[in-house]
Amino acid sequence: MSIHQQDKPETADRGSLFDRVTQRILQSPELPDALNATAAEVRLFLGTDRVKVYQFHPDGSGRVVAESIHNNYLPSLSGLNFPADDIPPEARELFVKARVRSIIDLSQQQIIQSFPTEPEENEEIRYRPVDSCHMEYLTAMGVQSSVVVPILDGEKLWGLLVSHNAVARAISADELQALQWVADQLAIAISANQLLRRARRQAYRETAINRISHLLHSLHAIELQKALEATIEALQGSGGRLYLASNTEDEPQLYRCGTQPTFSELAKFPFMEQYSVWQQHFQPGTTSPWAIADLYRVPQLRNLQPAFRPTKIRGILIIPLEYRQEFLGYLSVFRDEIDTEILWAGQVDSDRRQEQPRLSFEVWKESKKGQADPWREDEPELLQAIGEQFAGAIQQYRMHQQVQALNANLEEQVRERTANLQQALIDLKETQTQLIHTEKMSSLGQLIAGIAHEINNPINFIYGNLSYTRTYIDELLELIDLYQQHDTEPHDAIARKLEEIELEFLVEDLPKILASINVGTERIRQLVLSLKNFSRLDEAQRKPVDIHEGIESTLLILQHRLKPKSDSQGIEIIKEYGDLPPIECYAGQLNQVFMNVLSNAIDALETAPRQEHHQITIRTALSEEGDVPQAMISIADNGSGIPPAVQEKIFDPFFTTKPVGKGTGLGLSICHQIIVEKHGGQLKMISEPDRGTEVVIEIPVS
Repeated sequence: MSIHQQDKPETADRGSLFDRVTQRILQSPELPDALNATAAEVRLFLGTDRVKVYQFHPDGSGRVVAESIHNNYLPSLSGLNFPADDIPPEARELFVKARVRSIIDLSQQQIIQSFPTEPEENEEIRYRPVDSCHMEYLTAMGVQSSVVVPILDGEKLWGLLVSHNAVARAISADELQALQWVADQLAIAISANQLLRRARRQAYRETAINRISHLLHSLHAIELQKALEATIEALQGSGGRLYLASNTEDEPQLYRCGTQPTFSELAKFPFMEQYSVWQQHFQPGTTSPWAIADLYRVPQLRNLQPAFRPTKIRGILIIPLEYRQEFLGYLSVFRDEIDTEILWAGQVDSDRRQEQPRLSFEVWKESKKGQADPWREDEPELLQAIGEQFAGAIQQYRMHQQVQALNANLEEQVRERTANLQQALIDLKETQTQLIHTEKMSSLGQLIAGIAHEINNPINFIYGNLSYTRTYIDELLELIDLYQQHDTEPHDAIARKLEEIELEFLVEDLPKILASINVGTERIRQLVLSLKNFSRLDEAQRKPVDIHEGIESTLLILQHRLKPKSDSQGIEIIKEYGDLPPIECYAGQLNQVFMNVLSNAIDALETAPRQEHHQITIRTALSEEGDVPQAMISIADNGSGIPPAVQEKIFDPFFTTKPVGKGTGLGLSICHQIIVEKHGGQLKMISEPDRGTEVVIEIPVS
């Protein structure tokens, strides 16, 4: 068969292709660069006229995102979009479920469908004729033969790796396997790029929140206008507003930035936030943002739409500001409409549904004016985090203003001023404590939950296949044994190979290796389960839980601090668990208490003078004394103990005996708040110098 291609270099074997593709992906931090580099390497390896990477859009259409062409034998399709009907649903289903690869040869008028199996040499091959529409379609693209390999993102069809040739060209099984390997590597690169993008968004989010928090949390000069501007910038909005409801007889306050809706003098209310639509949508206790992609498609906003008509505002993201169930106002971000242009590979006939192939692939530009720019999934979450900063800062600032008003009337209201000032200072400390605690533990919980989720899928895949691997290997070893029993005088080459690989040692050692892998994966699964149990981000309400499970999860996370090190001995954990029923509690917060208390005990033992044995004893029991049964948890160490003078301040916010940078002084204060205020229990500390410290937690069973 004649081949219209450049000469393939002698070194263009599969091994060198693997090396070059791997290096190109590793050296290209951005996904488009990696895709283009890979397309070039694959085209050079195959010696074909064009290799492209095609990515699917959510609506089923797709775009050529990477391409490599040899000497302009074929026209460029880079950046062009193709309608969803070009690849029918049944073909997509085969790509995903059967991992089918398609090889099209117009000279033979047939499609070869390759179904990968294990091993590759036995893969299933099916033949079917090419329909006339498909032939005309490829001919219009200048293609006589092509190879299509799916690129999967998990169980989702991400795109296709496609090779085109202007004349008929055969493809070998070796080349097809190499293309499959490249597609698998691209899938890994795509997954890694998605993780990188999520990490970048998380870093961007934390930077934005920290910058806004810095502008807000100043008692003497709270920068609400600058914080509003920073919020709009962080969410890439065109404008926004901060509406503060009046908590006295004063008028509401409104901070504006960017383009604003215009209300006529005859309007019912001067501020959009005063219309009932906001109160109807945000029922008491509802603090989730309302993401409106197109305000002209929301019937509830018809009374507000005339005020937005003179502007280009199309999207609104709004969140109510509340602090301890007290309504403070609304924070809104606007987003303008956008104009979009799509370059199609030939005009799309939406009425005929692509019944006939597009005979011309001249670029057709589709322009859409005044389109809504939808909010990304993470943007409402970012606004909610920023809204919490605003609510805390506004409430804190108002409390400070109240303190100043009391100071102005010092001579007339000494007693009243003193009492209110003390309460204000207590509230300020609680506000600061809560802000720091919320930010710290939320980030920790999200990080732990994210890591556990990302690890869980691949380790379950490995763990689930270990049993099959062991079975297959056992069967292969049995087969080898049968060969040895019935072929007592093997061929010289086989005998030399048996001696070279040390078959007896291999047969003995291979099951041990599998057993070690099984132990390792089981260990990782237990660690992931512990991380998920510890974070419990989805359990914001009280519910019955196993206290022992929370303690075990915390111990597993702290395991690295319990092991012996070069400069310190290990710490023994002694468990004396009683018979406890499920305890109704806030599981995530209670796990935070265990983490803090156990971490303090480990710190105490690490700084204590060396002794023969460091240990932490954990006891649980059920107390039937009183009207309500109590669950008692005791955590005791045999460290140096705590002096009496320090014990009096141990639960005070910001009090710490640790050096700067080692502790905030909030840990035990927050633990006390969680146990006493959240669960109606008790937190006690018993300590004697040189005898160690015991922390006793008591919480009602229900």
